[in-house]
Amino acid sequence: MAFHFQIGEISRFFDIPASTLRYWEDMGVLNPLKDCENHYREYTVEDLMTISDIIFYKNLGLPLKQIREMESATPKQHQHLFMEKLSELEQQQKQLKLRIEKLHRHMKAIQTMDELMQNPYRETDIDTDCIVSFDLIERDKLRQYIDNPYLYSRVQHSDHPEWEQRGLTIPSEQKGQFPDSQILWKKQCSRYIVFLMKEEIADGFPNDLQKHLQYIQDRHKTGAVISRFLLCAQEDGKIYDFYKTFVEILC
Repeated sequence: MAFHFQIGEISRFFDIPASTLRYWEDMGVLNPLKDCENHYREYTVEDLMTISDIIFYKNLGLPLKQIREMESATPKQHQHLFMEKLSELEQQQKQLKLRIEKLHRHMKAIQTMDELMQNPYRETDIDTDCIVSFDLIERDKLRQYIDNPYLYSRVQHSDHPEWEQRGLTIPSEQKGQFPDSQILWKKQCSRYIVFLMKEEIADGFPNDLQKHLQYIQDRHKTGAVISRFLLCAQEDGKIYDFYKTFVEILC
């Protein structure tokens, strides 16, 4: 006994919109019978298998055009197609992993801001060993910044904070790759006071660094000031760049 199903039954059975089934038919991957009198679509058990195969291949990420050609493809052609799709998915997996890592870094920056607001002026070691100069026209360095904005750093001295140099943090093992002329700062000390510095995105770029320095210099003799970018965000209706700022404590 042959079983025939209406499009609504198939739609409910597979949880697929009827419009999708009609589209698959238009694309030539599904060919249900049509009643001679009322022209209603009538799906058979064989159509159930076809629909199952379409869903299977779509779950692999294959487009309908390729699915339509699967039955006439040789085993070698199947292998080639699946190898291509596997390579594509593995590349997407790498990209997703990188995006996840970047999002984790961004979330960590926000967490760092919260910690610095709740617990400012604590003594700590600095989280960088070397900073090199950074010009926006330097393509390789610009790519590093795009990949991880936290590398963007500012080098100042507490006696003359108006003299400022901007650069990128690099791992200590990469110091030998840069000429001395590009090295702005190298770690000399392990005692630092850390706090959250903010700079308004406005004419003159006013910031609160001097206020923090005054508080610290009342208690310590200070040296270098290293600021590492965290986030650009709004606070009280104004837009700021927020920095994790380290002030060197001289013995």
